[in-house]
Amino acid sequence: MTTSVFLMNLGWVFLLVNWTAEWIGTGKDFRRERLANLRNNRLLQAFLLLMALHLVAMLWSANWLYGLDDIRKKLPLLAVPLVILTSRPLQRRAWGNVLGCYVAAVVVVSVVGLVRYFTMADLPYREIIPFISHIRFSLNICLVVALLLWQGVHVVRDLPPERRWYALLYLVGIAYFLFYLFLLQSYTGMAVLFVLAAVLLVAYWKRMGNRPLRNTLFVVWLVMLLAVVGVSVYYVNDYYRLRPLSSQPLQSCTANGNPYRHECDGFVECGNYVNNYVCEKELQEQWTLVSDVSLDSITALGYAVRPALVRYLNAMGCTKDSAGVACLTPEDVSAIEKGIANPVYLKHPSLRKMYDIMLFEYESYRCYHSVRDFTMLQRFELWRNGWEVFGHHILLGTGTGDVVDECHTQLQASDSPLAGTTKHVHNQYLTFLITFGSVGFLLIVFAFVRGVRQDKRWSRFPFLVVLTVSLISFFTEDTLETLAGCMFVAFFWSYFASPMPSEEESPSLKES
Repeated sequence: MTTSVFLMNLGWVFLLVNWTAEWIGTGKDFRRERLANLRNNRLLQAFLLLMALHLVAMLWSANWLYGLDDIRKKLPLLAVPLVILTSRPLQRRAWGNVLGCYVAAVVVVSVVGLVRYFTMADLPYREIIPFISHIRFSLNICLVVALLLWQGVHVVRDLPPERRWYALLYLVGIAYFLFYLFLLQSYTGMAVLFVLAAVLLVAYWKRMGNRPLRNTLFVVWLVMLLAVVGVSVYYVNDYYRLRPLSSQPLQSCTANGNPYRHECDGFVECGNYVNNYVCEKELQEQWTLVSDVSLDSITALGYAVRPALVRYLNAMGCTKDSAGVACLTPEDVSAIEKGIANPVYLKHPSLRKMYDIMLFEYESYRCYHSVRDFTMLQRFELWRNGWEVFGHHILLGTGTGDVVDECHTQLQASDSPLAGTTKHVHNQYLTFLITFGSVGFLLIVFAFVRGVRQDKRWSRFPFLVVLTVSLISFFTEDTLETLAGCMFVAFFWSYFASPMPSEEESPSLKES
């Protein structure tokens, strides 16, 4: 699930082939057992209903090619739960070995990403992980962090005092993966992990018999919340706090007597107005003295050099004229030639960098309604567009094959800045509403709630973790529109929903 699209496809196909071979080669009793599991397992029935709805919704679809391809990509949602939830449970050792291999795979992929990050210059954070998207990988990191915590509690509970120091290894692993979320700049992963901590605290509050531990965990979570709020307030205030150049009366001319252009549009970045104190004539002349790259050129990554220079000087608190360009160091010039528009972006992952990027995106939208290439703001635009599409197909939806076509048509009709792009809705709930309408969406919700409630699956620590991670990711991602997302949900929902070996011996926060 973290190393190869080919191996993911090969994996679920092999599972299904092996399951079919066992069905053919075993006796009637074994087949009856599987049929009984199929009849009695409500979560499996929910997955089957989901795939059946995809097939039924083809009846009112015009684009059959897209619809059939979408069903093909989602076949793991049918095959993996069918295999796991109708098969006999694994023995305890094998069950643990599967999770151990999974954690090891995530560690290996993360190391590969670190090697790429430190050896490849100017590597975008989205490309640190070469095999799957950085957001899908961040969901795996959230799950691994929870599994390490779970196993750490098991070590503290079951091992003698002289060997409990092993728990430090799990704490080191948790700290490493928390750093990795920071490295990936995964807002989704950080939000998921924070909400997951709150959900687990509420779910296990009464089940934790150790009152001091319970109070300690609550204080830790509260301190984390206050820290997030405090850091956010600090960086937002610092971003909008006007620097001396922008708080003084506007000057009409440069030191050389050339006129400034002041747009006075209120567009702020790093405490300065980006489009004030601009002298195009001096920028052009002085830039040719420090760089061989044309000011009107476009970088290999698609960034324009001229606006990068203006923003870079603005972030430095300099005027956008010959005097400002003269303040640039060779390192600054090299960065601008690559399209880097803010010296903060030169830093390795930092909180300031993350906040500056988010606030710049917000300012671009506030002043110019610009959303292109802006991660979060694009989502708001796509969600708004998606709701309009749903409003035209409230009852039965667009059908499996037409969801993307209808969304793109609506983007064109509303003259959206994202018209002409091929982006999805970036919200799995909204995607289901558009595809199946309110009728199909309510059927899906009813089926999965019924499946999760069976045998109180939601009360099992690992199932609650993967359930929370998935459902939170559905708000900002089309998680099930990619193979990595389908495999993550299909495998772990099924794996943790199946009977856990020696469940009474499993780690419990209550007993710690």
